[in-house]
Amino acid sequence: MKINKLLFFLLAVFSLNSCVEYVDNGTEPDGPEKPEEQVFVAKLSEDSEGEFVGDEFIFEATLNGVDVTSATTFKVNGVDAKGNVFKAIKEGENAVLATMDDFTSTFRFTVKEKDEEEPEPTGNRIEYDGISNPLNTTYFILNGETDSNGQLTTVYTFELPLSGEDAIHWKLVNFDGTDPSKAKHIYELDVLIPFDGKNVQFPFQADPTKLAIVSNATIVNGSPVPFNTQMINVVFASTGNSAPTQSGPGNANYTSVHTGSNSGEKAELFWNGTFLLDIGAMNLDKGAKSSSLKLDAGQIKNLNLKRLNNEQIKNLKIAK
Repeated sequence: MKINKLLFFLLAVFSLNSCVEYVDNGTEPDGPEKPEEQVFVAKLSEDSEGEFVGDEFIFEATLNGVDVTSATTFKVNGVDAKGNVFKAIKEGENAVLATMDDFTSTFRFTVKEKDEEEPEPTGNRIEYDGISNPLNTTYFILNGETDSNGQLTTVYTFELPLSGEDAIHWKLVNFDGTDPSKAKHIYELDVLIPFDGKNVQFPFQADPTKLAIVSNATIVNGSPVPFNTQMINVVFASTGNSAPTQSGPGNANYTSVHTGSNSGEKAELFWNGTFLLDIGAMNLDKGAKSSSLKLDAGQIKNLNLKRLNNEQIKNLKIAK
């Protein structure tokens, strides 16, 4: 009898130990599951392209990765936004508060001031020292003389500096307004072009490789441009150039650069418009002054001067 009771006791202890071991090996007691963590995030939308003042910035919000933008209220710097869109009216950093039910999220974004790009200058002008100075009038002056009836009687010719060919002298003068004596901005070029003894060509009609620029004078705001070294060029466009006719003036389309001793020191001429034709004798032996415009022709005074005789003048034609 005692043996049976002992066996029963041992079986009870063994069963109890087995249950304890099973529970300790991973069996959790029954009860409510732990709730999932709720993650609410607000930010600038990937569709938002806003960057500058005047741009629209688009917001979005998600809850556990699900889009809840339509149910979210956004405030920018404490002021309600219109839905999820904010139009920036000034530069600087902005703080956004997003709320949905009991959820909140904050973020910041920066609005930049857009750099206003200045439009490229256009029109007839001298560009100097970063400023565009408008021009209104251009003269092409042939170095020669006329009689009382305006008929050409004399053309002065020179030797081209490199080739020694005969050449005629044109003075190209651009200025603001219509009265050169009152002009504030003047761009002058002295150009030699080859002369065949029969046809007086305009500079844009001549072989561009044979143009010789022998002098330049540039005045801006009434003062000569202070260059120590004169490096000048002139380029006529392939279109937009025409000789004067009895019914109207000619048209010239050309640019020129007057460069100083410093690489950044330059005055640039831009002209595309009508020009007036004039013929005037320039006193080359006394500083090369133009009697009509009183502008210095500089180096041209050192060139070899020739004068056509009356017989040569009779058959001379200004090219059309």
